Amino acid sequence: MLKFNDYWRLTIWFLFTCFLLFIPASQLPAEPFLRIPHLDKIVHFFLFFILCLLLFRPVKKFTPNYYFWTPLVAICLAVMLESVQHKISVTRQSDVLDLWANVAGLLSATFLFRLFISGKKLEKYL
Repeated sequence: MLKFNDYWRLTIWFLFTCFLLFIPASQLPAEPFLRIPHLDKIVHFFLFFILCLLLFRPVKKFTPNYYFWTPLVAICLAVMLESVQHKISVTRQSDVLDLWANVAGLLSATFLFRLFISGKKLEKYL
């Protein structure tokens, strides 16, 4: 049974991710404060990196095969959010490169979790 403590971070991060993905382009800064090429791809990578890390703990409670299900759920969320982005905000569009950045972020999170977090003290903080 999941308790509130098991998924509140995930819920807040998911809502924050949705907010950033669906905010109208007119509300984004016209002149970015950092002149980093492809900054939007870095943001997508980071959003889904954290989302996948936060998914591991709740999914681990449901199945012993969490290294399969967590990335799969995260990929489904990435595809769903990217595909509805242009429908929710008419000034935003779906982008395959954004999706690839999302997938790179969640796969990196999977490897990080497997190598450095799973079964260690750090896992309880996710």
